[in-house]
Amino acid sequence: MKVKLAASFKSPGDGPLGGPNGLTFDGKYVWCRDKDGMQLYQVNPEDGTVVSFFKCLPYHQIAGLAWDGNHIWASIASKKKIYKYSTTSGEVLFTIDAPGGSPHGLEWVNGYLWNASLDERKIYKVKAENGEVVFSFDSPGTRPHGLAWDGSHLWSVDTNDKVIYKHSSQSGEVLDSFECPEGTEPHGLAWDGSSLWYDDQFCNMLYRIEFLD
Repeated sequence: MKVKLAASFKSPGDGPLGGPNGLTFDGKYVWCRDKDGMQLYQVNPEDGTVVSFFKCLPYHQIAGLAWDGNHIWASIASKKKIYKYSTTSGEVLFTIDAPGGSPHGLEWVNGYLWNASLDERKIYKVKAENGEVVFSFDSPGTRPHGLAWDGSHLWSVDTNDKVIYKHSSQSGEVLDSFECPEGTEPHGLAWDGSSLWYDDQFCNMLYRIEFLD
Protein backbone atom coordinates (compact mmCIF):
# COMPACT_ATOMS: atom_id res chain seq x y z
CA MET A 1 0.00 0.00 0.00
CA LYS A 2 1.41 3.35 -1.04
CA VAL A 3 0.48 6.51 0.85
CA LYS A 4 1.61 10.10 1.08
CA LEU A 5 1.43 12.76 3.77
CA ALA A 6 -1.11 15.24 2.39
CA ALA A 7 -1.35 17.76 5.26
CA SER A 8 -0.13 18.42 8.79
CA PHE A 9 -1.22 20.91 11.44
CA LYS A 10 -0.18 21.85 14.93
CA SER A 11 -2.58 20.36 17.47
CA PRO A 12 -4.54 23.02 19.40
CA GLY A 13 -4.17 23.44 23.13
CA ASP A 14 -1.27 21.07 23.74
CA GLY A 15 -0.69 20.61 27.46
CA PRO A 16 2.54 20.63 29.50
CA LEU A 17 2.66 16.84 29.83
CA GLY A 18 1.78 15.83 26.31
CA GLY A 19 -0.15 16.52 23.15
CA PRO A 20 -3.29 15.15 21.49
CA ASN A 21 -4.78 11.82 22.42
CA GLY A 22 -7.86 10.60 20.57
CA LEU A 23 -9.25 11.62 17.17
CA THR A 24 -12.55 11.43 15.27
CA PHE A 25 -14.37 12.99 12.30
CA ASP A 26 -17.95 14.33 12.46
CA GLY A 27 -18.62 14.48 8.73
CA LYS A 28 -17.16 17.97 8.35
CA TYR A 29 -14.62 18.62 11.09
CA VAL A 30 -11.92 16.72 12.96
CA TRP A 31 -12.21 16.43 16.72
CA CYS A 32 -9.04 16.00 18.76
CA ARG A 33 -8.29 15.68 22.43
CA ASP A 34 -5.46 17.37 24.21
CA LYS A 35 -4.31 14.96 26.90
CA ASP A 36 -3.69 17.60 29.56
CA GLY A 37 -5.78 20.58 28.45
CA MET A 38 -9.04 18.94 29.61
CA GLN A 39 -10.78 20.04 26.41
CA LEU A 40 -12.06 18.63 23.14
CA TYR A 41 -11.41 20.67 20.00
CA GLN A 42 -13.35 20.76 16.73
CA VAL A 43 -10.80 21.55 14.00
CA ASN A 44 -11.20 22.69 10.39
CA PRO A 45 -9.44 20.01 8.30
CA GLU A 46 -8.55 22.55 5.61
CA ASP A 47 -6.27 24.73 7.73
CA GLY A 48 -6.18 23.35 11.28
CA THR A 49 -8.06 26.29 12.85
CA VAL A 50 -10.26 25.68 15.90
CA VAL A 51 -14.00 25.86 15.14
CA SER A 52 -15.25 25.15 18.67
CA PHE A 53 -14.23 23.43 21.88
CA PHE A 54 -15.65 22.32 25.21
CA LYS A 55 -14.28 21.26 28.57
CA CYS A 56 -14.87 17.68 29.62
CA LEU A 57 -14.22 18.05 33.33
CA PRO A 58 -14.19 16.29 35.72
CA TYR A 59 -13.03 13.43 33.51
CA HIS A 60 -9.59 13.38 31.99
CA GLN A 61 -7.01 11.15 30.30
CA ILE A 62 -9.24 10.66 27.29
CA ALA A 63 -7.46 8.18 25.04
CA GLY A 64 -10.00 7.52 22.30
CA LEU A 65 -12.77 9.43 20.51
CA ALA A 66 -15.69 8.37 18.33
CA TRP A 67 -18.58 10.16 16.59
CA ASP A 68 -22.03 8.52 16.38
CA GLY A 69 -23.64 11.13 14.12
CA ASN A 70 -24.80 13.37 16.96
CA HIS A 71 -22.50 12.93 19.95
CA ILE A 72 -18.90 12.34 20.93
CA TRP A 73 -17.93 9.14 22.73
CA ALA A 74 -14.67 8.97 24.67
CA SER A 75 -12.72 6.21 26.37
CA ILE A 76 -11.11 7.13 29.69
CA ALA A 77 -8.18 4.89 30.55
CA SER A 78 -7.95 5.87 34.22
CA LYS A 79 -11.68 5.22 34.81
CA LYS A 80 -11.92 2.10 32.59
CA LYS A 81 -15.11 3.64 31.21
CA ILE A 82 -16.54 4.90 27.92
CA TYR A 83 -18.54 8.14 28.08
CA LYS A 84 -21.05 9.74 25.72
CA TYR A 85 -20.79 13.56 25.68
CA SER A 86 -22.95 16.45 24.56
CA THR A 87 -20.84 18.50 22.13
CA THR A 88 -22.51 21.74 23.24
CA SER A 89 -22.27 21.50 27.01
CA GLY A 90 -19.66 18.80 27.58
CA GLU A 91 -22.19 17.01 29.79
CA VAL A 92 -21.86 13.26 30.20
CA LEU A 93 -25.04 11.71 28.78
CA PHE A 94 -24.32 8.00 29.14
CA THR A 95 -21.62 5.68 30.48
CA ILE A 96 -20.62 2.05 29.94
CA ASP A 97 -17.81 -0.07 31.34
CA ALA A 98 -14.89 -0.47 28.93
CA PRO A 99 -14.23 -4.06 27.82
CA GLY A 100 -10.53 -4.00 28.72
CA GLY A 101 -8.33 -2.73 31.50
CA SER A 102 -6.78 0.15 29.56
CA PRO A 103 -9.28 1.50 27.01
CA HIS A 104 -7.75 3.67 24.31
CA GLY A 105 -8.69 3.84 20.61
CA LEU A 106 -12.43 4.11 19.97
CA GLU A 107 -14.73 3.96 16.93
CA TRP A 108 -18.50 3.92 16.41
CA VAL A 109 -20.07 1.66 13.75
CA ASN A 110 -23.84 1.17 13.47
CA GLY A 111 -24.67 0.96 17.15
CA TYR A 112 -21.45 -0.77 18.16
CA LEU A 113 -18.24 0.61 19.62
CA TRP A 114 -14.81 -0.73 18.73
CA ASN A 115 -12.31 -0.22 21.55
CA ALA A 116 -8.59 -0.99 21.76
CA SER A 117 -7.11 -1.97 25.13
CA LEU A 118 -3.40 -1.67 25.82
CA ASP A 119 -3.27 -4.08 28.76
CA GLU A 120 -4.72 -7.02 26.87
CA ARG A 121 -3.35 -5.97 23.45
CA LYS A 122 -6.82 -6.60 22.10
CA ILE A 123 -9.42 -4.81 20.01
CA TYR A 124 -13.01 -5.30 21.14
CA LYS A 125 -16.41 -4.79 19.52
CA VAL A 126 -19.14 -4.01 22.06
CA LYS A 127 -22.79 -3.02 22.07
CA ALA A 128 -22.97 0.74 22.66
CA GLU A 129 -26.16 0.32 24.68
CA ASN A 130 -24.61 -1.81 27.42
CA GLY A 131 -20.94 -2.57 26.70
CA GLU A 132 -21.51 -6.27 26.00
CA VAL A 133 -18.56 -7.76 24.11
CA VAL A 134 -19.66 -9.41 20.85
CA PHE A 135 -16.25 -9.94 19.25
CA SER A 136 -12.54 -9.38 19.90
CA PHE A 137 -9.20 -10.07 18.28
CA ASP A 138 -5.53 -9.74 19.17
CA SER A 139 -3.79 -6.56 18.13
CA PRO A 140 -0.99 -7.08 15.59
CA GLY A 141 1.21 -4.65 17.53
CA THR A 142 2.26 -4.35 21.16
CA ARG A 143 0.47 -1.07 21.95
CA PRO A 144 -2.82 -0.67 20.04
CA HIS A 145 -4.27 2.80 20.08
CA GLY A 146 -6.38 4.74 17.57
CA LEU A 147 -9.17 3.10 15.55
CA ALA A 148 -11.02 4.19 12.41
CA TRP A 149 -13.78 2.82 10.15
CA ASP A 150 -13.77 3.47 6.40
CA GLY A 151 -17.22 2.05 5.69
CA SER A 152 -15.94 -1.47 5.05
CA HIS A 153 -12.82 -2.07 7.12
CA LEU A 154 -11.46 -1.29 10.55
CA TRP A 155 -8.09 0.47 10.85
CA SER A 156 -5.80 0.58 13.88
CA VAL A 157 -2.58 2.36 14.71
CA ASP A 158 0.08 1.00 17.05
CA THR A 159 2.03 3.52 19.12
CA ASN A 160 5.13 1.36 19.56
CA ASP A 161 5.70 0.14 16.02
CA LYS A 162 4.24 3.33 14.42
CA VAL A 163 2.32 1.25 11.90
CA ILE A 164 -1.27 1.67 10.68
CA TYR A 165 -3.09 -1.61 10.01
CA LYS A 166 -6.12 -2.37 7.84
CA HIS A 167 -8.28 -5.17 9.30
CA SER A 168 -11.12 -7.39 8.24
CA SER A 169 -13.99 -6.41 10.52
CA GLN A 170 -15.20 -10.02 10.48
CA SER A 171 -12.01 -11.75 11.58
CA GLY A 172 -9.58 -9.02 12.64
CA GLU A 173 -7.10 -10.32 10.05
CA VAL A 174 -4.54 -7.76 8.87
CA LEU A 175 -5.21 -7.08 5.19
CA ASP A 176 -2.57 -4.39 4.69
CA SER A 177 -0.36 -1.98 6.62
CA PHE A 178 2.05 0.94 6.29
CA GLU A 179 4.37 2.94 8.51
CA CYS A 180 3.29 6.38 9.70
CA PRO A 181 5.11 8.82 7.40
CA GLU A 182 5.77 11.39 10.15
CA GLY A 183 5.86 11.66 13.93
CA THR A 184 7.20 9.53 16.75
CA GLU A 185 4.16 8.63 18.90
CA PRO A 186 0.91 8.12 16.93
CA HIS A 187 -2.23 7.90 19.03
CA GLY A 188 -5.63 8.84 17.58
CA LEU A 189 -6.93 7.69 14.19
CA ALA A 190 -9.88 8.87 12.07
CA TRP A 191 -11.38 8.45 8.58
CA ASP A 192 -12.80 11.52 6.78
CA GLY A 193 -14.44 9.73 3.86
CA SER A 194 -11.35 9.45 1.66
CA SER A 195 -8.28 9.95 3.85
CA LEU A 196 -6.93 8.74 7.18
CA TRP A 197 -5.96 11.15 9.95
CA TYR A 198 -3.72 10.40 12.90
CA ASP A 199 -2.34 12.53 15.71
CA ASP A 200 1.03 12.40 17.39
CA GLN A 201 1.17 13.05 21.12
CA PHE A 202 4.90 13.71 21.33
CA CYS A 203 5.02 16.06 18.32
CA ASN A 204 1.66 17.75 19.09
CA MET A 205 0.61 17.33 15.47
CA LEU A 206 -2.34 16.23 13.32
CA TYR A 207 -1.58 14.44 10.03
CA ARG A 208 -3.70 13.56 6.99
CA ILE A 209 -2.72 10.64 4.75
CA GLU A 210 -3.81 10.08 1.15
CA PHE A 211 -3.71 6.73 -0.61
CA LEU A 212 -1.81 6.46 -3.89
CA ASP A 213 -3.12 3.06 -4.98
